[in-house]
Amino acid sequence: MNNFSLLGGIADIGALDWFVCLGYLLLVVSLGLWFSHDQSSNDDFFLGGRNMHWMPVGLSLFATTMSSNSFVGLPAEGAFGNYHQLLAILFIPFVIIPIVCYWFIPFYKRMGSVSLYEYLERRFNRKVRLFASGVFMFYSAGWMATMLLAVSRILEVVLETDSSTDVILMIVVVGALATLYTAVGGVKAVIWTDTIQAFALGGGLFVLLFYIVSQIDGGWSGMFARGMEADKFEMFATSGGWGERNVYSACAYGFVIYLGGQIATYGGFQRYVTVDTISDARRSLYVKGLFTLFACTLFFLVGTALYVFYQQSTETLELFDVMAVGKAKDQLLPHFVVYYAKGFGMTGLLLAGLFAAAMSSLDSGINSMTASFVTDWRNGKEVGVTANRIITFVFGVIVTTAAVILVHVDSPVFDILLAIAGASFGLLLSVLLLGMFCSRANVVGVSAGMTAGVAVFCFIRLYTKFASDDALRWLGSFAEIKNNTWWDGLFTTVSALAVGLCVSYLTKPPPAEKLGDLLLLAERRSHQKRCMKNIR
Repeated sequence: MNNFSLLGGIADIGALDWFVCLGYLLLVVSLGLWFSHDQSSNDDFFLGGRNMHWMPVGLSLFATTMSSNSFVGLPAEGAFGNYHQLLAILFIPFVIIPIVCYWFIPFYKRMGSVSLYEYLERRFNRKVRLFASGVFMFYSAGWMATMLLAVSRILEVVLETDSSTDVILMIVVVGALATLYTAVGGVKAVIWTDTIQAFALGGGLFVLLFYIVSQIDGGWSGMFARGMEADKFEMFATSGGWGERNVYSACAYGFVIYLGGQIATYGGFQRYVTVDTISDARRSLYVKGLFTLFACTLFFLVGTALYVFYQQSTETLELFDVMAVGKAKDQLLPHFVVYYAKGFGMTGLLLAGLFAAAMSSLDSGINSMTASFVTDWRNGKEVGVTANRIITFVFGVIVTTAAVILVHVDSPVFDILLAIAGASFGLLLSVLLLGMFCSRANVVGVSAGMTAGVAVFCFIRLYTKFASDDALRWLGSFAEIKNNTWWDGLFTTVSALAVGLCVSYLTKPPPAEKLGDLLLLAERRSHQKRCMKNIR
């Protein structure tokens, strides 16, 4: 028996729902077409002419972070688990953004580069730059494929189908639309459509939360009381081993994954240099932090409200238990909207919010992949706007195809995503930190470090996953890490940094021209001296 035979009858999508959803899609595609006339160079297409306003850039940074994975994964985490993942996310506004604003934004802005990975060629060599670009594009493709997979999880409930044909068709449609306006409008279309999508996502969540609470006995007080009884608000537990989600794994995930995403990806760097000044770049990050705090808290409150709602009767409790396994976890939110919130346009809001979350990340990812390919692999040559658009279409097709392949994977999307991010961000973060902070770091060292990072990741995620219990006995309690992808980024980063440092100090130091202002601390001192000289 499949999940849908237990979850209810065929979903009835009304005219109002289709009007809300299709009207939204028409709006964002039209906006992309509007910006198509203002593209004449790589700077225009990839960096918006470097004169974008900080507010839409900040909203774009937020909307990109809040993908369709968040839309289905975070409420499910709040409903079936607790708030440890919210603790990890809170690292963004309270830890990561202050670090990035103080240390990295000034350094990146003064680099004057189109590509973040151009720095790695100047600091090490071209092979390191291309390797980093390749890792970034691997992550981007996997990240966007999981987003479209999240879309398919919702559409399985909304369309109520056992056949994957309709779901695949919708994935292709969403991927094609995002690719279309990204290819035509460039990064300006990405940023302005992300701005609209940020408000669509936040507004839809706000309305949905109040509606769910209205269906709970006792309203807000009932939700909080029953949530506390079930420890749904727990976020500082110290109990549990390597396989448990607790304060330790949450801190490891929150610091490494989000720091890597903010300073080591082309997409983050791309946003920083689309604005005029360091102050504007910082303001855009403050906007992202504020909206992330608001939206993610809403996501988890929605999850808690869903948990309490489904505990209220024997029928809904049975449905909740059915959805507590595998990919069905991602279908909790759409199931409520489709079967318990009919007739109010809520299904249309759900679909609009879903497409907002998916497309706001797809457009950013596809544009960044194209930008990295042109600037890193083609040395930033002016290949022409038409060629940029063709490359964008190619990457869009690749990502959509990968998502179609993942349709039959039976794992929560966040688990898949965090495994991909752990490997990718660990490698990118380690090579950038070695280059910026360690004067002895050299090509041999960073190469050995990245090799070690890949080896450690494969051991944790592949060996422990497929080895027998007898083969894992020598690891003791550490073998439980196979059930928790939250540690992947930390172990990949630390192993790459440790080996990279050791090998660098055991081998020949880099030449003087590879240091100087290419070291972050040295560059800061040099900039301060120039400022003091100008004052005198």
